[in-house]
Amino acid sequence: MNESTETAKNTLLAVAFATIGSLLSTPPATAEQVHLSIENLAPRGGLFLTPVWIGAHDGNFDLFSVGASASAGVESLAEDGATGGVMGEFTTRAPGGVQTTVVSPGGFPGAPVFDPGERVTVTLNLNPLTNRYLSYASMVIPSNDAFIGNDDPRAIQLFDAAGNSTGPLSVIVMGSDVLDAGTEDNTEMEAAFINQTGPNMGPTTVGGVVSPHQGFIDSFANPNPGGMPTILGGTTAAGTFLDPTLADFTQPGTPVARITVIPTPSAFAAAGAGPAVLLMCRLMGKRRQPCNA
Repeated sequence: MNESTETAKNTLLAVAFATIGSLLSTPPATAEQVHLSIENLAPRGGLFLTPVWIGAHDGNFDLFSVGASASAGVESLAEDGATGGVMGEFTTRAPGGVQTTVVSPGGFPGAPVFDPGERVTVTLNLNPLTNRYLSYASMVIPSNDAFIGNDDPRAIQLFDAAGNSTGPLSVIVMGSDVLDAGTEDNTEMEAAFINQTGPNMGPTTVGGVVSPHQGFIDSFANPNPGGMPTILGGTTAAGTFLDPTLADFTQPGTPVARITVIPTPSAFAAAGAGPAVLLMCRLMGKRRQPCNA
């Protein structure tokens, strides 16, 4: 092999390496599919979850803050399980965001809530650069205004700064993570899905803020000897018995929900890098190493 041929070969080899490196390090130009599962981890006799709102954004959408008043959207979600207000806030404040409400087709008769043990998976098409973070929210029922959600908008990172998936991810929501929206008094009267006569009917809390939930009446964390609990040991509007222990999210180590995120491997890098890989293999043929491109 003469010098000019060797030089040309080395040049092509360098180009092949550069092409592969560029394709594998550059984030996809199109949306990435992400499979997201919501699961109610409560056992039979435990609590329910309303349809779960999820939103993927750039990290600047803060749905709520512990210690601050709940927005109108969060109030509606925490008191009645309605996600429309939150979705409206997201649309306004998170341009380029992707959102949906995940429902469980089983649930209560006529209500697509998550019964204990139910799991639903949805697929989202996300931009790895502008939909890097995930937020979620759901009402815990029955209750006056108990809900779950992530206070830190960047707590759940789906993609890194370069657009690479951080998944698969599994987020366990514990009973200690349950929040009080601070919009209704926790009297357990006019509480959703147990004795509520209509939306937004519970006793209003004046000047309340979002805070960790203290627990239902007569719960492990909120004992009330001789009291009259409505939720623990009660029966839902659908006739489901709520076990005094299994429905008590303040029992130590009690899981409430699991959010699982599984990315779909992008075909972009493999498809784009294929020709470069074959070229590199041919140029390096003298090494007699197999190339399974």
